[in-house]
Amino acid sequence: MGTLEGHFSDYGISDDFIREVGQQLRNGTSALFILVRKAQPEKVVSEFHKLGGHPHIMQTSLSPEADAKLRSLIG
Repeated sequence: MGTLEGHFSDYGISDDFIREVGQQLRNGTSALFILVRKAQPEKVVSEFHKLGGHPHIMQTSLSPEADAKLRSLIG
């Protein structure tokens, strides 16, 4: 997670949020980071719950500047 902390904090995701995600991870689990732009986050979360299992959803927001920087990274 240390490598991710440095990388994602460069794009406006707080170190505290990244540490919180890392604390939730257990052996055999994973984290998925999704950038939602044109949908309501609640609708996206609802779709994940339809997939079954027991997803633990965590959300954070980006400043307009951080959003622009991240979008430039992912094209």
